[in-house]
Amino acid sequence: MKNYVSFNAKYYKNSNAAGEIGHVQRVFAENTNQIKQFAADNFGCGYNIYDRYKEVYDQVESIKGKKIQKNSNTFMDGVLSFSRDQMLEIMKKPDWKTSFSEHVEQFMQDVKEQTGMEPLGWEMHMDEGHKDPETGEYKMNYHAQCIFFNYDFKTNTAPLRKLEGRKGESIWSKLQGTAGQRFEDLGFVRGVSADMTKAKHKEKDDFIASKQAEIERLQAELVERQTRLDRALQDNQELLERVAVGIDGLIEQHNKANDIFNRFEERIELEKEIKSDIKEVAQSIYKEVKSNEFLTNLYEQFRTIFPETHAKIGNLYNKVAHYFNKDSDASELLPLLKEAKESIPDLENLQDELKRKTKIKI
Repeated sequence: MKNYVSFNAKYYKNSNAAGEIGHVQRVFAENTNQIKQFAADNFGCGYNIYDRYKEVYDQVESIKGKKIQKNSNTFMDGVLSFSRDQMLEIMKKPDWKTSFSEHVEQFMQDVKEQTGMEPLGWEMHMDEGHKDPETGEYKMNYHAQCIFFNYDFKTNTAPLRKLEGRKGESIWSKLQGTAGQRFEDLGFVRGVSADMTKAKHKEKDDFIASKQAEIERLQAELVERQTRLDRALQDNQELLERVAVGIDGLIEQHNKANDIFNRFEERIELEKEIKSDIKEVAQSIYKEVKSNEFLTNLYEQFRTIFPETHAKIGNLYNKVAHYFNKDSDASELLPLLKEAKESIPDLENLQDELKRKTKIKI
């Protein structure tokens, strides 16, 4: 588990005061690298640091009896960075902010004793970091920004230039050790030192900006994937709609075919009934003729008198009998009827001739 504490500092001119201190105390509507949902967790000295800065600025000018030069470095922003792992352990305690605030205040007095610079105020930032795009976990950058005015009221001098000119171990390296000692009882150890003017690590904002750029790249990829997915879903939807139209057409054709088939079955059943009725009537007539002696004699005389006509009628009878004794289409009956009409073209003349030759009244 990581449990380091480190201290790094940057110094600024008066023209940067409003912006830099405003960032420290979150006075702007938008703050780079801030995750707004954690902003309420921030805490600090409890008063307006920029107002305190302006008071000290006027006080220094009053002591010096002249304006501070525009190119002078008037204040220092020292950043105490705390490892996330150890901070999460500390935050489990119910009243951890009180103890933590006392340690920051004491550290600022430590810096004053070693540098002479005047403490102005501090703010603990709990709302800076980034979200891991793979795990969704927030990787927070817990740090306290401590503002010092570059003036030693004991010597009435601006100590920063003198501190920068020291030989041997840098004052900033010594302050690393001071931070480790001050926060040791909270479980922290001294971090790796870095000279304020020769720092080789990335600046905090640059690091977070690179993380943010990576997040934006991944988000862009996700948007592109979603766009392709939406396009594929649209194509599939259109295909399904075309299939649905095709299926509706098939169902309609099936229904039409089914109606035709049903009508055909009805026709077959009707033809069967007609054939059955005709056959029944023909058999009844045949039986009546066979049982009636007069009709039998008349039939024999008809066969004798009109042998050709009798043969035609007999042939027609065989065809009709064959039709009614097999499963045939009713349309076959039409040519038989036509043939019957052609076989006996003049039924009235035939009847007159039969009367004349047989002397039978019909």
